[in-house]
Amino acid sequence: MANEEDVTGDEKKKGGLVKILLLALIGILVIVISVGGTLFLTGFFDERPVEFDEDGNVIVLEVDDETDQKETDSSQIYSEMERKFTVNLVGSRQFFQFGLGFMTKNDPDTVTNVYNHELAIRSAIILEVSTYSKDQLTTAADKQKVADTIKMRMNQVLIGFENTGGIEEVFFTEFLIQ
Repeated sequence: MANEEDVTGDEKKKGGLVKILLLALIGILVIVISVGGTLFLTGFFDERPVEFDEDGNVIVLEVDDETDQKETDSSQIYSEMERKFTVNLVGSRQFFQFGLGFMTKNDPDTVTNVYNHELAIRSAIILEVSTYSKDQLTTAADKQKVADTIKMRMNQVLIGFENTGGIEEVFFTEFLIQ
């Protein structure tokens, strides 16, 4: 009779372990299905037209959106300057370090021109940004104003060397005041 009790006790332990493993497997399966469904519904698996120019920069083509009534043939080229900028701020011992990206509309020559004249462009940006104090870099509007000023300076340098600008937008990829 003791042997019968041992056998039923072992079966209960095995049955409990199987139930726990089954519940864990079901839980993992629910999570995987939820993540997959979310990615599918947000369009993660949709194909996006992407092209590369001869320098290897990504040319982002606009995708027709069902809610967008306007059709455009324009595409943008986004690029990022490789080295960060570090500039001392006026009136303090702090410095401003930032990464910079830019966008041009369907003009790979502008990207090439930026890299051909990078030294002059970096100098113009550093000279411009070094006139700012910490108080002039606090709000989002202040930062956008600085980005617009950098865009203007970049276009001025490009016009001076190539007789054409072409920078449509400037973006901060990193922004640090220390």
